[in-house]
Amino acid sequence: MRLTRRGVWMLTLGVVSILAAYVIGRTELVYLGSLLVLLPVGALVFLRARPVRLGVDRRFTPAILSAGQVATVSVEVHNLSRSWSADVAWRDVWPWYSTQAPSGRLPSLPPGGRLFAHRGQVLRYQVTPPRRGVFEIGPLRVAVDDPFGFAVRESDVGERHTVLVVPDVVPLPDTVHVIAADDGSGRTLQRQTASGVDDLMAREYRTGDALRRVHWRASAHRGDLMVRQEEQRSHAEARILLDTRRAGHRDASVDFEPESDSLEWAVRFTASVGVHLKRCGFAVHIVETCPRQIAGLDHAQEFLASLAEVRLSDQPIADEALSFSPGVSRSFGAMFAVLADAEDDVVGRLVRAAPAFDTAVAFLVGRSNAALAPPLRAAGWVCVAVGARDGLDDVWLDAARALQAHRAGA
Repeated sequence: MRLTRRGVWMLTLGVVSILAAYVIGRTELVYLGSLLVLLPVGALVFLRARPVRLGVDRRFTPAILSAGQVATVSVEVHNLSRSWSADVAWRDVWPWYSTQAPSGRLPSLPPGGRLFAHRGQVLRYQVTPPRRGVFEIGPLRVAVDDPFGFAVRESDVGERHTVLVVPDVVPLPDTVHVIAADDGSGRTLQRQTASGVDDLMAREYRTGDALRRVHWRASAHRGDLMVRQEEQRSHAEARILLDTRRAGHRDASVDFEPESDSLEWAVRFTASVGVHLKRCGFAVHIVETCPRQIAGLDHAQEFLASLAEVRLSDQPIADEALSFSPGVSRSFGAMFAVLADAEDDVVGRLVRAAPAFDTAVAFLVGRSNAALAPPLRAAGWVCVAVGARDGLDDVWLDAARALQAHRAGA
């Protein structure tokens, strides 16, 4: 609780009047000063005697927020006391100091309690999270004043609500034909057809086969009854390497958020490329230089949720990271490495692993990574220089052009 400016002036005038009464000997000033002092003091007593008892429930639409995307927050406020609540000013507490927190006026609510929660008031506002992460919104901060405006009491009502903000997924141009053009392992890319017709081949009719599976065109061509049979195909593979070692990001800081601009770009790019390749039919695997933090892409929401919580780590490089051995009959498909200031050990492992991949592209984030490109290019990697503010779709197109140029030169 505190006095407002009006209350401070009233209290000051009261004290001055009482002092003046003793100086000039006017008794009526004592009464006037006492009244002026008692008014703001009475306002404080009034506010203390009427605590604010409100319940708060929050709902987010969508339930999982995306960085940079507009979401709606619905705050349902209901009165928990047995008397009418006061008309209060409200302000929601949130962690993003770069934008002003939402605020407004909440009218007086009828008495009730939890049994009459439907009689509450619903406050709605929109929020645009500036970055990924796990954040707490709340509690709701309400301010009530006395009828004369001499004092104000601020209270925190309700609980904090945890909200998950995943990195925004940018639609990328379709350059699958460039990535899958050099599949030396013989794997093919299984694509969905717009007409819904399966990729099939025919075999001879066997007793018990359903007539609906008869392939009439093949039967007419062969002269025997043929039925459709699904062709077994394996998915083309793609791997995305994310360097999560703190030593691999020179702009990392432990005192400010986000930890590293290069890491934030790398996480956004990993999210967009992973979802894009998965939709195109690739079997996508995520590789990390530190102990695993990121979920697989079998479930896109779990994958994005894990990316929201990725942090830089001081753990040593994982033993299984980049342990790919090239073989005659085994290729690991395409590799996309997202690096900033990678350590020599990481670069060395990438150089040794290059022959294991049909396609190897390194995205070098920032201006301090010029030393990374020469050894990677010498090992067969296609290197794409990236700025921390570059658009993801533009970088993806640059990678496709560089890959085509590399193959043309080879």
